[in-house]
Amino acid sequence: MLVLEKALADSFQIESAQRYEKCATVAVEPGRPLADVLRSEVPEGSDVLVIAGTDALLTAPTVEIGPGRTVAALRMGTGPLALDQTRSLLEALERTDPDEVERRAAKLTAALETAGGVQIEDPLTGSVAKLTTTHPNWTRSDLGVFKPGSVQLAPTGRLRLGADTTGTAFSGQVAVKGWPVVRSRTDGDARRHELYEQLTGLSHYPLVLTVEDGEVTDLKAAATGSGTAAAALESLFAEHPDHSMVSGIEFGLSTASQPLPFNTEANSASAGKAQASVHLVLGSLPQTPYQLTLACSTSTVTAAGSTEPLAGTGTEAGGERPRRRMNRVTAANCGCH
Repeated sequence: MLVLEKALADSFQIESAQRYEKCATVAVEPGRPLADVLRSEVPEGSDVLVIAGTDALLTAPTVEIGPGRTVAALRMGTGPLALDQTRSLLEALERTDPDEVERRAAKLTAALETAGGVQIEDPLTGSVAKLTTTHPNWTRSDLGVFKPGSVQLAPTGRLRLGADTTGTAFSGQVAVKGWPVVRSRTDGDARRHELYEQLTGLSHYPLVLTVEDGEVTDLKAAATGSGTAAAALESLFAEHPDHSMVSGIEFGLSTASQPLPFNTEANSASAGKAQASVHLVLGSLPQTPYQLTLACSTSTVTAAGSTEPLAGTGTEAGGERPRRRMNRVTAANCGCH
């Protein structure tokens, strides 16, 4: 079953396949929630793919889904390239190998099971941060297999190590660089889109965050192009201080997904050419209005006490970790932005 916003009805079609006896498309009026659609128009036991741009169609209470429905949801982008971007996401969804994602996740979790923590190092800026823990707490496990009983956002392939749980400490400096992901607890939130736009400079320019006991206490633009992102984060922290708390380190495990220039889950799910990508997660929904997932594309993750790269740079096939060099670091509140 394909569930679409009515405005998208002419843009997508289901190709016939031997797996299903029957396929159908439901075009939904604006504002109608997914729970209502599932209750009245989707048979129990159906596999459902939802393509929509509004949160009302991307979430539903577990009781409305039921134990027999598998629901995958894909968020549409905005702008003139929205359909092209969505096509890329659908192709990534089709190419994803859940078994490969599971193998990458198993290797990562096994390495950290008794390590006592991880280290994130960015040789290009000299940034180093350490997370110590009595036992790794995986607060998100989204490994590629869609299971009945809940709505799962696509593309899949993410594993999150909690950084704000009991027995965990996180301090140091982290260089963030890459396409961000901004989530919110409010449907149709213009501020979410604004935040994403303000953070897109990180796709080309790094920003160094100083973290003390799990809280971001300082921001430094390693290049003038990341000054706008630093200012946006400073403003958000001032409005809602809990956004400065690091809630997790997220690993992207999907080789089928690629980072894309819009606010999509693919930006955190993609492993790129590495065994796993690494991201810093700020804020925690629904306790905070927003949650930011910031890529650390020039960093390497190792288990505490080990020098073997587990994620990030240096884990590519035949890859080497970049040599350390010193960058001029500019304060985020300087006049350059």
